[in-house]
Amino acid sequence: MIKFVVFKNVGEASVKVDSLDGLCYYFANNIKADLEMMEIPVLMYNINDGGGYDHYYLIANDEFLIDPTYSQFMEKPNEKPIMFEDFPGKLLKKTARGKEILIDLLENGYHKLIEGDMDIYLSSFKLKDVKERSK
Repeated sequence: MIKFVVFKNVGEASVKVDSLDGLCYYFANNIKADLEMMEIPVLMYNINDGGGYDHYYLIANDEFLIDPTYSQFMEKPNEKPIMFEDFPGKLLKKTARGKEILIDLLENGYHKLIEGDMDIYLSSFKLKDVKERSK
């Protein structure tokens, strides 16, 4: 069911937009509503811990990380991360487990969690300190 809901939402939007960048709240909200209609427990979270950057993702059934817009955090030619120390996708693929999470998020928009996966996922979002961001 998770796969169906994620693919349905991404498929509907990809007809209308070229990129999923910046649409995390839109997808999280819509996917959450669809899963709740199917009576699948789901919670929406934001990586923002007061650091000034919002990115929404879902945890469904206490076992699936859903983030179909993670591709926006991949390294891009001729770009530097403004808010982050490095591109989160680059940091995520530094470990074997991180690579597995990354591949699942990029190919499917979700990942079946095992112990430690959330720490790996969240550690990819290393924000620069406020002084560094203003340079």
